[in-house]
Amino acid sequence: MTPVVPVKGLSHTAIRVSDPDRSVKFYQDVFGYDVFIDGRPTGGPVLGLIGGHTVELIRQAADEGAKAPRDVMGHSCAAFSVDDIDATHAALKAAGYIRSDGPETFGNVRVVFVRDPDGTLLEFIQLPGRRDSMAQVAARMREKAAAV
Repeated sequence: MTPVVPVKGLSHTAIRVSDPDRSVKFYQDVFGYDVFIDGRPTGGPVLGLIGGHTVELIRQAADEGAKAPRDVMGHSCAAFSVDDIDATHAALKAAGYIRSDGPETFGNVRVVFVRDPDGTLLEFIQLPGRRDSMAQVAARMREKAAAV
């Protein structure tokens, strides 16, 4: 299949935030967000790395107390791969970011969800075979199918 637009890869993920200082702190605390462009002094975006992927935090004015809408069409969440979902869950729970009793399991995939200060859903995922991304899972599945 020839796509209309041949894409080289996923460049970055942008997340709207109401308070850039609060959000940068959250993303640094939870993900080790490594800021490489800090536009806060001029009202611009903040760009940083999480697991080798660029996440852009964009300030957007919001009504006081507004949270990201749930169960709407469109973007659902950003997922970040981890090696040990149980340790991830324990660390998030100890830090007060989640209240769940443990990771959720979907087939052979285990996940933990957390919301950022504006309510944006974020996912930690432990993939089978210690894979880092769903693209690696797809490659393995294609290898298995070709071998049959």
